Amino acid sequence: MINRIVLAQATPYALPLEWFDGAVLFWEEMGGQAAYVWSYLQVLRHCGILDRISGMVVGIPEAIDGLDSSDGSPTLREIVLDVLGDRDIPVLGNVEFGHAGPNLPMPVGIRVALDAQQGTLSLLEPAVRPFTVTGPGG
Repeated sequence: MINRIVLAQATPYALPLEWFDGAVLFWEEMGGQAAYVWSYLQVLRHCGILDRISGMVVGIPEAIDGLDSSDGSPTLREIVLDVLGDRDIPVLGNVEFGHAGPNLPMPVGIRVALDAQQGTLSLLEPAVRPFTVTGPGG
């Protein structure tokens, strides 16, 4: 969830900003308010993370008050594009990972190709490394 990333960045356990260089940031949010999502994204923008990433994958919003309501509230897409401003990075939205859908695994630390026009995210290397288990005496 995006709030976990934001909260971690405000502690001594914050991820170094260089870890975001060229990364595809994937996040989702469950519960809360649309205004919170906007605020979380603003924190990531102001601390420099959004200037370092090369793409973003957004999960399906779940139980977020104020999204897509009939009162003219912004959509999640509008919120993300507003915060990104003129940053020209691909964004893939409504991806079924996290709390929604079949919960696709999102491996951390491997190279991927993100094509927002085609709506694809492709793993460019294995998500797990092969290993060998040996029994007793071997």
